[in-house]
Amino acid sequence: MPWPLRMTLYMSLIMLIILIYQGIKYNQSVRRLQLRPALFYHGIFFVAVVLFFTYPVMGVMEYWTQGSFSYGTYPKTLIYLFWYGAVFLGLSFSWLVAIDLFSLILKRVFKTGVAQRKVFLSYLIVIITGLVAVYAGVKMVWHTHKIGADEISYNLSEVTGIDMEPLTIVHIADLHADRYTRDRKLNRYVNKVNEAEPDIVIFAGDLITVGTHYIEMGADAMARIEARYGVYAVIGDHDYWVNKERVADALEYRGIEVLRDANTWIDHGESRVKLTGVTEIYSQTISTDRLRDLLEEDQGEVLRIVSSHQATDRLIEISKEYGTHQLLAGHTHGGQIRVPVFFYPVTAARAETRYVIGHWWLDDMLLNINNGLGFTLAPVRYNAPAEISVISVY
Repeated sequence: MPWPLRMTLYMSLIMLIILIYQGIKYNQSVRRLQLRPALFYHGIFFVAVVLFFTYPVMGVMEYWTQGSFSYGTYPKTLIYLFWYGAVFLGLSFSWLVAIDLFSLILKRVFKTGVAQRKVFLSYLIVIITGLVAVYAGVKMVWHTHKIGADEISYNLSEVTGIDMEPLTIVHIADLHADRYTRDRKLNRYVNKVNEAEPDIVIFAGDLITVGTHYIEMGADAMARIEARYGVYAVIGDHDYWVNKERVADALEYRGIEVLRDANTWIDHGESRVKLTGVTEIYSQTISTDRLRDLLEEDQGEVLRIVSSHQATDRLIEISKEYGTHQLLAGHTHGGQIRVPVFFYPVTAARAETRYVIGHWWLDDMLLNINNGLGFTLAPVRYNAPAEISVISVY
């Protein structure tokens, strides 16, 4: 079974469990409050079930009858509704459990007024369900289209005792040019990069999602980036799966240097910057010996940067060992969909790494995971909007 369908079905199962709980609570409340017209209020729930699950049901039917699953051929609306349902149900779950706990407290504190208490809680369930439905939709649309900038300061003189002329690095990742992320959105992202007036731009891989026909679109967008010392890139998982050579060729043809387990040095004023680009993805990882050889090379640089698509534990530890100042990666999309369950943001990316979104100071090394721009599997974002990382070194 193709992984997009398999992951969609895993999510569908979780949604179904929550939906049963939600349905019992909601329909009980509608009956208790005698809301009219009853058919309308019960019908809302039925329509939601149909809209949320049409996409996975059609996917299973296609796989059973044709032996394949064409993710890119389904209407966008059906896919959006499925993932909206996932966010809505995830948020609703926390509130419904909280109401149940609140109900237990009320039951212990107030021994009388049982009927009034049940009516109050029923109103609470119906109102919160409506509010969560609106809130989830608005925030999902906002975060799906928003492009932000995460500004980070790195005091090199404090770490090394060496003064360097201020340097602006823009770190980006995961463009994922595809049918959802096209020229208009790519141009907005590139404009955001150019607004920062970067000296160096580092792209941590995944130019496209699927299909070689989007390579040129993604590469053309990257070519519009303006950086004083140029744009540098590494290979991502999807680049490898689609055609890593064609991706690299398209970028290099447009003047973007693709670092495939290689070093490059950049002169900045009287200082020198070392940039190490490595391929660290599911299908290909740099050998430990080769990584150590790259990190040992020294040409008198004062700032050492490592970039890869994935920031694996091995890469983090070895980079720290060799005095790397910054490790810049992507891959996680910041979690892409982070649904808070009792205030803790739940995302599938946490099953793979604890470094999902943001930046960390690991001794003197800055580890930055960029949210990127595009999508995989789900064409939406929630609590993880697209962003560029602007790193000011001084």
